[in-house]
Amino acid sequence: MQSTNHHRESSLSNKDVRMSAGKAASGLAAKQRPSPYARPATSSDDRMVSGLARQAPRQPLVQSRMGLPGDAATVPLREQIPVNDLVQFARKSFSQKDFTAALQYLTRALIIAPKDINLLDSRAASFEKLGRPEDALSDAKSMIRSHPQNPKGYLRAGKVLRLQKNFKSSAKIYIAGAERSDKGSKEYETLARIADDMKVKLEEITKKETCVLDPMERLPFELIMMVFGALSFTERVRCLTISKKWMSYLGSARHFWYSIDLSRRAPSQIRTPHHALYMPMLADHDPNNKVTNRTVLSLVKYTPPKVLRLGCAQQISGGLFTQLARLKRASALETLSLRMNSKIYDQELSLFWSVTPKLRSLDLHGCFGAMDTSVISVLKRCPLLEELDISECRVTEECVMINSTVPLPNMKKLVIGRWEAQFAKEGIDALVSRFPNLITLDIRTMRPRGIEALENICQLTQLRHLYTESIETSGDSATTFVVQRWVAGIPNLESLQMNACKGVSDITIQLIAAGTAEAESDRQGWSHSLRMLDLSSSPYLTSEGLSFLSSHPLRRLHTLILNKCGRVSEVGLRQAVASSGRELCRLDCAGYGSVSDKLMLDIKDYCPKIEALHFANSGQVTGIGLMAVVNERGRGLERICLDDCPAVSVDAVERARAVLGDNTRVSFLFHRTHR
Repeated sequence: MQSTNHHRESSLSNKDVRMSAGKAASGLAAKQRPSPYARPATSSDDRMVSGLARQAPRQPLVQSRMGLPGDAATVPLREQIPVNDLVQFARKSFSQKDFTAALQYLTRALIIAPKDINLLDSRAASFEKLGRPEDALSDAKSMIRSHPQNPKGYLRAGKVLRLQKNFKSSAKIYIAGAERSDKGSKEYETLARIADDMKVKLEEITKKETCVLDPMERLPFELIMMVFGALSFTERVRCLTISKKWMSYLGSARHFWYSIDLSRRAPSQIRTPHHALYMPMLADHDPNNKVTNRTVLSLVKYTPPKVLRLGCAQQISGGLFTQLARLKRASALETLSLRMNSKIYDQELSLFWSVTPKLRSLDLHGCFGAMDTSVISVLKRCPLLEELDISECRVTEECVMINSTVPLPNMKKLVIGRWEAQFAKEGIDALVSRFPNLITLDIRTMRPRGIEALENICQLTQLRHLYTESIETSGDSATTFVVQRWVAGIPNLESLQMNACKGVSDITIQLIAAGTAEAESDRQGWSHSLRMLDLSSSPYLTSEGLSFLSSHPLRRLHTLILNKCGRVSEVGLRQAVASSGRELCRLDCAGYGSVSDKLMLDIKDYCPKIEALHFANSGQVTGIGLMAVVNERGRGLERICLDDCPAVSVDAVERARAVLGDNTRVSFLFHRTHR
């Protein structure tokens, strides 16, 4: 029992000693400064290493992953210095402005505690002092990712961005941090205050970036008028969408809206090449489905237009003309163009002409709703009409036969005809008597009842341009008789197109060049006036007829088109070029297998003004002839076509394109039908 009691007393005394030792240790810990980092349990060896580390001079501790200088040998995890000690070393180095050493201590501490926000913040500050804002911003972003509700990361990121002069991004970081961070801390109050200031600066920055100098407020009125006057109509329409101020300003300038041009191929924007001056104008067949009745009505509200070109606007309906008449927006209309439309009908057009007394030019090509009634109405109610295109409309010869005794002397250009409807001689005679002062007559889409029906065209003494195609004939004598009447009655014809007319022969060339056979006549045909001659696909024309030009040249000839004339050889073409090539700018002679480089060399010698050549399907033309013409004319040669010419090499074509400076000027294609 005594031994037992003695054992209990000794155990109690040991317990008291341990409790007193614990209280003493806790008291000593209370006197020390509390540390936010967990201090790992250390052995006597670790404490010795820690003490040695404190006494040792500052040296690089470990080589970081970011390429910091120092000893490459890493210390094992068991022998690592505690985080608290590393932080103390870093603070001391930072206070002594040794930022490199502080960065090394903090980098080693972050290996132990990679997500500690205080360590990241301290290292970001060290990066700032060392002039490495990109690395500082990377640590700040890591702080935001790890602790999105702590304001420290946002404060550090915003400060770094401000140092980089990126004020816009800095303001966004501050504002986002004020919205996401927890409230109640001093850091949040600082962040909220800075965010309020940056909101004002962000508005100023955004205002400066979006602020555009308005020329309406700065430029003088005369200069603004010159600028907008140089724009196309489409560009002016786009200017209406910039702002209400621009819309009201442009809308008040009425002269900008006198001409409304919504066609895809506006005549004012197309430069007619010199070699196409005497050719018939190419029709606009590009569909323009974006133009509707509403589009036109929104543009005519500014002022009644004088010119209204709608192109192939297939969405336009007859209701547009009804509304234009009701709104009194057609009284000043002088030019109207609407092509390839099937939604406008005869009755709506007939009523519309009553409100367009000043109409001078009308183009209704391919409007299938236009019939004889609307044509008769426009000829009756628009006495100032000068140009009329009703080709491919459902009109017949009755549209000109009715009121044929009432002439319209102002009519200068007429394009008429529909292939499905034949025109008899009476209809052509009525046309001639109705429009006695025509300058241009285009009947390529007309199908007259034989060339005899066109005999009285000779009464159009002021005619300059006559375009026909595929005219039937009863024989060579009929064609000779009609052409002889034309030469006798029309003194100064400049353009003659008789494409695919079977009656054209060598006598036709003689009449054109030498005129009539009457002894008392002092004229020489059209040799002094003819500028364009198109006799393509004439089966009875031979080289003998072209050789007649050697003695009676067409000295002013500008365009010569002789495609696919089966009986014409290279000899006749060379004689025509040699005699009439002084003013020649365009030569089309495609489809001749006998044409060779000899013709190309003659063109080089006798055609100093040549601009366009068409030699498709010429079997014997080679690169030698091509380069001879190209080197002679240089960039004055606008276009040369060598499609399906097998003897021309690709190298010659590339050299020609290099000399001309544009690949599109030389056409060199092969089609499937070519052998």
